[in-house]
Amino acid sequence: MLKKIRIEGLFKKFNYEIELKEEGITILTGPNGYGKTTILKIIYAFAIKNLAFFFQLPFKEIVFAQENNEIRLSKKEPDTIEIHWGNKKSLTLTKEDIIPKAIRRFLENSPYRQIDENRWIDRRTGVFYTTENLFTQLAESDPEIQAKYSKKHIPDFGDVYLIREQRLIRKHAGNKRRNSPFYIEEETRESFSNTIEEYAMELSKNINDKLANASKIGQELDSSFPRRLFDETTLVSEEEFNRRYDVIKEKQKSLSLYGLSATKEDSHTSFKMENAKALLVYLNDTEKKLAVFDDMLQKLQLFSNILNERQFVFKQLEISPDFGFRFKTANSEVLSLTDLSSGEQQEVVLLYELLFKVNPNTLVMIDEPEISLHVAWQKEVLNDFLKIIKLQKITVITATHSPQIIGDHWDLVVDLWDLLKEN
Repeated sequence: MLKKIRIEGLFKKFNYEIELKEEGITILTGPNGYGKTTILKIIYAFAIKNLAFFFQLPFKEIVFAQENNEIRLSKKEPDTIEIHWGNKKSLTLTKEDIIPKAIRRFLENSPYRQIDENRWIDRRTGVFYTTENLFTQLAESDPEIQAKYSKKHIPDFGDVYLIREQRLIRKHAGNKRRNSPFYIEEETRESFSNTIEEYAMELSKNINDKLANASKIGQELDSSFPRRLFDETTLVSEEEFNRRYDVIKEKQKSLSLYGLSATKEDSHTSFKMENAKALLVYLNDTEKKLAVFDDMLQKLQLFSNILNERQFVFKQLEISPDFGFRFKTANSEVLSLTDLSSGEQQEVVLLYELLFKVNPNTLVMIDEPEISLHVAWQKEVLNDFLKIIKLQKITVITATHSPQIIGDHWDLVVDLWDLLKEN
C-alpha cells in the first residue's frame, strides 16, 4: 500500500511530498491549479499501468514510497521515461515502447482513424486526439487494454479505485466487430446511462446471487442432515443454545429487512435436553447458511443507515432482491431514481461505490466529494468515510475545496499551498 508520494517539477513548477495519514484518510486541499486532481490521476494512471499518461504530463520525477518498496519515475526528455524500483536495473522507455504495434492494430479496428503520424480522429464525434491522448483515454476506460501491453514494464502497484468528480453519468462503448476492417457507425456508437439506475440493478443481481449461493449451501446441508445427526456425538448446553439462537434470530430479523434471509425463523424452537444433539446440528447448519450474507449485511446496514440519516426530503429508502434499492414518497409512491436531486444521487452513488464496488486493501481516490451536497451533508461526509474505512479496510485520498468536509479533522489535511511554502 502507498505510504508517500513525492513529485518534483509537476507542471514544471510544483514540488510536493505527501505522506498518507495513518488514520486511513488523507485530504488534499489547495488553490485551483495546484494539481490536486492531477495527483489522484498520477496514482491511478501508474496503478493501472497507463504509462502514456506520463508522457503527456510535465514532471521531472515521481516517487511512490510503499511499505517495502520504492518506485521512481524520471522524465529524462519529453519522449523518454526511466523507471526504477527495488534492486532492479533501471528501465528506460520511449513512447514506442508503451504504444506498440499491437495497440495500433487495435485502434485500426475501432472507430478511431489515424490521419497522420501522431493524430487520430474519432469518426463518431470528429474529435482529434494525439496517439498518447487516445491511448490514455482507452486505458482509463478499459484498464485491461493497457495492462495487457505494459505489465512487463512496471511492477504491480496494488489495487486502486478512482471516483471522479463526474459520477452520475456512465459512458459505454457500443458493440464492435473487431475483426471487421470496415467502420460501421451503428456498431461503434457510444451510449450513456444513469449511474444510480445501473447500481440499483447491480445490487439486485448481487443480492440474488447471495440468495442462490445460500440456497445451494442449504440444500447441501439439508441433504446430509440425517447422516450428520447420527454421526454427531456432542451435546449443546442450554446456555450455549440460547446464546447462539438469540444471535441467529437477530441476524434473521436484520436480513429480512432487505429480503435476504434464506432461512425461516422457527419461533417455537426451544431447548430440550433430549434434543441437545439435534439442536447442535441445527445451530451449526443455520449459522453456515446465514454466514453467506455476513459481508453484504454489514454493507447494506451502513448504506441504509447513512442514507436514512440524511433524511432525503419526503423520501424513504427500500432495499430488495427485486429492485436493488429505490425510494418511495410519504404517500408510498415509487420514485424514479433519476427524479432524486443531483445531491441525493451524488450521495447514493458515492456511498454505493465505496461499499459495494471497492475491495478490501484498496487505495481509493475521491475527487471533490462535496459536489452538489448541501452544507449540512458536507459536514457528515468525513464521518461517513471513517465508518466505511473501518468496515471496508481501505485507504482513502480525497481532494476537496470544502472546509465543511474537513470540519474538525484538520489533522488529516495536506495543503498543497503549505507544502510549497515549506520548500
